[in-house]
Order: sequence, then structure tokens, then C-alpha cells
Amino acid sequence: MINTLWMLLIGLGIGAAAASGKIDQVSPVIFNSARQAIEFAFGLTGMIAFWSGMLKIAEVSGITAGIAKLFRPLLTFLFPDLKRDQSALGMISLTMAANLLGLGNVATPLGLKTIEKIQSHNLNPERASDSICTFMILIFGGLCVIPSTLIAVRSQTGSVNPALILIPLTLITISGTILSLTLNYLAIKITPLRWKGKRKRRLKINEPRTRDV
Repeated sequence: MINTLWMLLIGLGIGAAAASGKIDQVSPVIFNSARQAIEFAFGLTGMIAFWSGMLKIAEVSGITAGIAKLFRPLLTFLFPDLKRDQSALGMISLTMAANLLGLGNVATPLGLKTIEKIQSHNLNPERASDSICTFMILIFGGLCVIPSTLIAVRSQTGSVNPALILIPLTLITISGTILSLTLNYLAIKITPLRWKGKRKRRLKINEPRTRDV
């Protein structure tokens, strides 16, 4: 679908250029855009490689383990069924660390491995467990302290102050993550109570009635 859409847009662009008598400008624009895309990609790759290397150094030097210990009380509260699996909590911490540094490309493979680890504790593999839902909300909340990738994108596109978004983005991601986790916690707590209420009502309806003699 995406490929078809792109081909349609390119075809419409070339057709519009031909109709307006500017078909001779198509080739220079294509080459210029390709050059800018390669320069942008190389600049962004350098920033991602730097922070990925820093994350690997943190993992080898034991800083990641320290981060896991720092987040352990919070993660034990958010993931009560994983509190005995230190490996799973460590992987969650590592994914959070990648997100805090704004390394979306690094956090994606880490997140997939973490979900596989959490899924091994799921008693009903056909449905997402509470821990998986909590992890997805925690990651998709976008909690970020150093949005390195976004800063690199702004820098490559000529921003005068690429780090200007640092404080607003931090406040937005913190508030969004807290709100999402709060709603998720309420949903986890309310759902069992709702099922218990439905079960009591069913038992009451199916309860045999006795007549007074």
C-alpha cells in the first residue's frame, strides 16, 4: 500500500511538472534531493552510533546494572509478576535507558527482546498480559531526558538551536507517561472487580429458588 502511494505521488509530481512545462527541472531536483538525503542519513547515523556505543559501554562497565537497581523499586511496583525475574527487569531497565537517551533505533530491538522475555511469563499467550500492556505504555509514553535522535535531526536540517526542545519535550513525555501509567493501573485494578461483580450477578440469577410451604 505504501509503495503504491509513493509511486502515485511521484507520478503525479512528474505529470504536474510536464503539464506546467518544467519537466527539465525534474532530474536536477531528484539528484539534489538524493544528495541531501545521503548527507542527512550519514549525519544522523553518526549521532546514533555515538549514543549506541555509549550505551554498550554502560552495559559492559556495569552502569546498566546500576540503572536496573535504581529502577528496581519502580519496576517491581509496575511489574509485580516479574519481581523474581531479575533478567526481565534488567532488560526493561535497558530499554528504558535507551528511551531516556532518545535512541529509538536502539530501543526497538531491545523492546522486542524484552517483550519475548515478558511473554514467557504469560499464562495466556493468546492475550496480552498486564505486564506487556504496562511495558508498551511505558515505552510508547516516550519518556525521554536527552532526545539525541531528535536533536540530531534538527541539527541536520539547519536548526539554530537544536536543543531548544529539551525542556518542553521532557515535561511533555513525563506528564504523558505518568498519566498513561495511572490509567493503566486503574484499568488493571478495576477489571477484576468488574468480573467479580458479573460473576456474583450470574450466580444470583442461576441460584435455585425455593417456595415457602
